[in-house]
Amino acid sequence: MRKLVVFIVIFLLGITAFSQHEGIRRYFSSYKLDNDTTTDYSFYNDTLIDDFHKFMPQQKVSNNTLGLMNPGSPYLNALFSRRESSHDFYLLNNYQAFIKSHQNVVYFDTQKPFSRFDFTGGNTGLELVKFILSHNFTPYFNLTFNYDISNSDGFYLNNAAKVNALYLAGSFTKKKYQNHFNFIFNKINSNENAGIADIDRFVSGDIRAVDNSVLLTKASSSISQLGGQYNHEYRIGHYTIDTIIRDEQKDTILNKNLHSKFSIVHDVTFDRYVRKYQDQYSSFYTNYYKDSSATKDSVTYYQFNNKLLLSLNFQNDSTGNFLKLYAGLKNLTYSFIIDSTHKTTYSSTYITGDLIFKHNKTYLQANADYCLFGGDAYDIDVSANLQQMFTENLGINANVGYSLTYCSLFETYYTSNNFQWDNDFNKNGIATAHIDLFQEKFHLSVGANLNLLHDYIIFDQQALPTQIHKANLIADVYVSKTFNIWKFHWFNEVAYQYISDKQYVRLPDVVAYSSLYFKTGMFHDALTLQVGIDAKFNTKFYGYAYMPATAVFYLQDDMEIGNYPNLGFYIGAKIKRFRVFAKLSNFNSTFMKPTFFSLYRLPDNPFAFNYGISWEFYD
Repeated sequence: MRKLVVFIVIFLLGITAFSQHEGIRRYFSSYKLDNDTTTDYSFYNDTLIDDFHKFMPQQKVSNNTLGLMNPGSPYLNALFSRRESSHDFYLLNNYQAFIKSHQNVVYFDTQKPFSRFDFTGGNTGLELVKFILSHNFTPYFNLTFNYDISNSDGFYLNNAAKVNALYLAGSFTKKKYQNHFNFIFNKINSNENAGIADIDRFVSGDIRAVDNSVLLTKASSSISQLGGQYNHEYRIGHYTIDTIIRDEQKDTILNKNLHSKFSIVHDVTFDRYVRKYQDQYSSFYTNYYKDSSATKDSVTYYQFNNKLLLSLNFQNDSTGNFLKLYAGLKNLTYSFIIDSTHKTTYSSTYITGDLIFKHNKTYLQANADYCLFGGDAYDIDVSANLQQMFTENLGINANVGYSLTYCSLFETYYTSNNFQWDNDFNKNGIATAHIDLFQEKFHLSVGANLNLLHDYIIFDQQALPTQIHKANLIADVYVSKTFNIWKFHWFNEVAYQYISDKQYVRLPDVVAYSSLYFKTGMFHDALTLQVGIDAKFNTKFYGYAYMPATAVFYLQDDMEIGNYPNLGFYIGAKIKRFRVFAKLSNFNSTFMKPTFFSLYRLPDNPFAFNYGISWEFYD
């Protein structure tokens, strides 16, 4: 009740603040840094309400994720081709939606201080809070603080989780010397229950979700990261600054242009990761190698990345066309420490390069990494991405890639209280291809993905790593389309997924998401109202099980899951920079058989009510 009162008060404040805003103009530009700067649109898109009701971090990754819909709980993407890239720390692979990373840090250039506050609440004590503050202290120096925190007790016993994720980022971009830095801290604390114990009584409806016993009642885990990155670039050339006066706004904008064809880039990154797992004896685990009464496992991973690049930049100022080339060396040093006793350290030196090309309606980016010597000797990772616009609304996105790399140190050697292995695996490889044809005017996109795996690693029915030498082809075709009739809109996305060897890769054949909503302007379009219903669905398959001790998904042959349409009803509104939503999730669980499992023994959330706001400020 306390949260509901706070929510209502904040909502009323948002209504009264309507007259205080001078408009919806954005007073900043934002970008990400990966050798070259790339424009970031996430904060522009966040002013929309079409997807605002997708409040869980997992839903920002995909409409169809598999796993407990609880912040801090591991998840998988239902489509193999849309999985996230492997994390540097293997044990964070299934948690990436909740944490900050150096690659996703957003840098700002603000004309006015920018801040935004987001809050989401609901059943089981769910609290999602997001706060960002960005300020240019001078026209060239910006600091940004981004902080996310989440708390939830979960719908099932021993399912509570808490996440803290933040970064402090800064940029100093005066004249020829460009500087960017960030500091990152992530911490996920989770109770681990390994799933519900009595599946049959749960499915029959005899036991409510909250009353069902679980396999582990004393287990917990934590994953943390502390890291920093510093990137600086010296550009050789001449620098010009033009002052643009905006009469209608009565302010000025500094248009900074550096005419440089050559630069030197240096980037250094350091990260420390720690995962801890604690438990007391239970019959869930077959083996106890160290202590049969209690488990206290820990893994620490250090990584230091040092990169030096030379850059060539050929740009036509009148057309905006350009060709950028980056080439250089990087050194990667990493250590894997188990229970503070076993330590493995490697150092590898790579030759690396990027090519970025833009000409009229063509944009091409390609990159390559090749390990010359060291622990990862002869590893290779190459990829190319192409966007080609044929008309203003019609275009294609295409990419190809191939990697042949050593498996992670965790997959090679590990020893703990419940699991031990020592493997000599071959390098694992994957070839990928993707094409997407889109027509923006008709809100239509069709595409296909191809993945060819060989010598890949899976975790078998005993949750042990196993290398599969036989090639496995995984492909999918999909179509997404929005139908617009008057003020009614219907978004649909359907994908069919083919897996040549389902013995080792277990994912559904069909994955679908649909959202039907009514959207209209009210009070002379001062308020935008949206009311809708959405549904996610996937066909039956032998879903993965989750192993708390090692944070991996592994194969199981006991139960098929799927064929359950998870329905939600939502209402949202936007008043300039203020947004609000309320949603009833999985409301059909109140009258349908509770078969809404997304993983083995791990049901999706039952019926729930959630609400949230987002509010931007410029002052």
